[in-house]
Amino acid sequence: MRASQPATSAEERSPVMEQKAIPMEALVPVLQLQMAHGGEAAVTVTGTSMLPMLTPIRDKVWLRSCCDQLQCGDVILYRRENGQYVLHRIVKLSQPMICCGDNQWQKEYVQQSQVIAVVTSFYRRGKRYTTNAWTYRLYTWLMIALLPARRHYIAIRRRLGKLRRALRNMNKLFLF
Repeated sequence: MRASQPATSAEERSPVMEQKAIPMEALVPVLQLQMAHGGEAAVTVTGTSMLPMLTPIRDKVWLRSCCDQLQCGDVILYRRENGQYVLHRIVKLSQPMICCGDNQWQKEYVQQSQVIAVVTSFYRRGKRYTTNAWTYRLYTWLMIALLPARRHYIAIRRRLGKLRRALRNMNKLFLF
């Protein structure tokens, strides 16, 4: 993940901010310090596991310290046992929680102690969306409800993408 400097005021939450690539290992203590004082921190998404909701490099999430009030459908930042930092959606609240990226079908088991923060809002194509909006809640419900069929959906979407790229390349060959 790529991070920008933590922000505290509404004016600083604009999608146009100078960004510096900082390893998550170095950034997490700064994020936790910022969130410990009731603030939020912005992180630019770099992975593809949350597609189509979050596009790498283009989109940014706002994180706050999570308390014990996590809900099914929340997107959380957590650290895997191998040290990797991941942003995935909670698909089932249990002990351990079950999480999965929107662009994945394999479930992951996460302990509460691994959770660092929860997403409160995100910027997508420069527009801010909150996790309280009814459109976001509908999207969340669909992502969780369609999880059993997601593997087939992703496979079809990838094949259609390959076909579209092949057709585009074929058109380039015939255009002198």
